[in-house]
Amino acid sequence: MKAEWVDLQINGYGGVDFNAPGLTVEQVIAVTERLETDGTMGYLPTIVTGNPDVAVETLRVIAEARKRSARCERNILGIHLEGPFISPELGAVGTHPIEWVAKPSLELFARYQEACGGLVKLITVAAEIPGMPAFVSALSAQGVAVSLGHQMAATPEEIAPCIEAGAKAFTHLGNGLPNMIPRHKNILFTALAEDRASVMFIPDGHHLPDTMLKVFTRAVPLRRLIAVSDAQYPAGMPPGEYEVCGAHARLEPNGLLWNPARNCLVGATTPMAAMMTLLQRRIDLTQEECLAIGRDNPRALIGV
Repeated sequence: MKAEWVDLQINGYGGVDFNAPGLTVEQVIAVTERLETDGTMGYLPTIVTGNPDVAVETLRVIAEARKRSARCERNILGIHLEGPFISPELGAVGTHPIEWVAKPSLELFARYQEACGGLVKLITVAAEIPGMPAFVSALSAQGVAVSLGHQMAATPEEIAPCIEAGAKAFTHLGNGLPNMIPRHKNILFTALAEDRASVMFIPDGHHLPDTMLKVFTRAVPLRRLIAVSDAQYPAGMPPGEYEVCGAHARLEPNGLLWNPARNCLVGATTPMAAMMTLLQRRIDLTQEECLAIGRDNPRALIGV
């Protein structure tokens, strides 16, 4: 299925890690060209929880790449900050380095936004963190789309104030949460029932089973569904051992990328075009539905 896909979560691609120190303009241009070749015509480089000094330099490099390259200016639609304002608890934190998880800080966010010239269009935060509704309100007032994710056990009572404050989405729903959750009052049911926010999800064949994808597409209106790849830099690389987010990761021959020590996934390696073809086959979507989920809805969320 050929289309101009839009991906709101690209951590790296083709051997280039957006979260490693020393990122260069040339690497950003190379990733953008490679993604376009693989069918992704718009994307958000995603900066995860990490050393703020490294993040600031990375944000500057991405902004500079957009100035130097017409393709980057066209295809890089903004930047996604996935953290550092998330839960530090194992299970919720995923593969993010716990030592760099931070409490909500408008000063730190302003530092990041200044470094990239206001390119941050999407940020993932955890609703359960004290003070989060006020933080969400402040960022929403700046035109930043706030998404809720990497939460330990955010309750409906914690989610609702963040939605009312302006949160617009849930990040990779079904992932970045503990294996054991309350059977009724949990983030899955809360997100699926929340009519005011979009559901982002990773349909790569590893992150979610077909049953979960069917529930998502049956419970959530089409306009609220957004597919993301959550691609990490080993995408497009051979199977083997890698270091992702400062921790050991293993890329299996079937494309599964995981952290054996924490027994958790560490992103994906399936390009958006292949992922959308897989999604269409797995749950019998039409091409028009796939275009909405993988192109139109992502643009709408970030106001492009």
